[in-house]
Amino acid sequence: MRNDNPTETKPFSVPPPDTQLLQDDSKRRHQPFARPLKVRRVPMQHGWYWLIEGFMLWARNPAFLSFLAFSCIFGILVALAAPYVGGLLGSILYPGLMLGVFNGCRAIDRKRTLSPGLLFSGFRRHAFDLLLAGFCNFIALTIMLLVTWPIDGGMMWKVVMLGEVPNMESTRFLYSSLVSALLFMVWGVAYLFVPQLIGWWRLSVPKALVFSLKGCLFNWLPFFTYVFCFGFFVIILSALVINFFELTYEGLGVVVCAVFLLITSPALIASFYVAARDIFGFPRRRRHRRRPSDPEPDERKKHRVRA
Repeated sequence: MRNDNPTETKPFSVPPPDTQLLQDDSKRRHQPFARPLKVRRVPMQHGWYWLIEGFMLWARNPAFLSFLAFSCIFGILVALAAPYVGGLLGSILYPGLMLGVFNGCRAIDRKRTLSPGLLFSGFRRHAFDLLLAGFCNFIALTIMLLVTWPIDGGMMWKVVMLGEVPNMESTRFLYSSLVSALLFMVWGVAYLFVPQLIGWWRLSVPKALVFSLKGCLFNWLPFFTYVFCFGFFVIILSALVINFFELTYEGLGVVVCAVFLLITSPALIASFYVAARDIFGFPRRRRHRRRPSDPEPDERKKHRVRA
């Protein structure tokens, strides 16, 4: 199949399968893209590829990608620090800022022009949908915290919303933590690719949630590999660094591990961009066929005379 955009570079991993263009012109008129959105099932080893290619993408321009990632994190933390409405502001801004980081990853991947304005590029065209997705995220998190209220008497609510120190010896708080962790995991799976699907495929919030959940469920084996490899990497690194520094300076190993994870956090964000590219791909804009130019007036007159 011919390449519609020859300036774009090929992705590191196996690209999504090409889909045939719509042949029916009547259907083409109602389709915003030439390539329909499809969820691709990828092999198990792609989870390891996502992690590696995320670091490779970050290594291509570490300064710019780190700037976008840290600006996104700092903006969300500043919003969360606002009294009374911090949780609402942080949840609302999260999808738009994350989409800006993913757009920066896409610009680096395709060797396009880079600018700090990419951080807010998601709000330019899809501000309403992204803000609505953030509001839905806040409502879902609030409902999950309210579900744990009968279990622990509101301890989890006070920890998350008010920042109180929990009683770790309480059995009720332990049960509440397990229930909330399960609920947060389910919601995180359904919300993982929502910013990308809204920004790249122009889906509504309900459809983005459905496709995000579908993409994660269809590819649970690659995600299991991704989590296993990342956890193994962090555990081994922490053990080596902490044991090494504990021999010289007590407590310095923990600080070094925290700083290392903070530095490599943009690469982890880039790995989610690679995962979205691998599972959903990118929309291909349909091209309108040019109408043939009208013949010259003199020629039309000749045809009329001959007729």
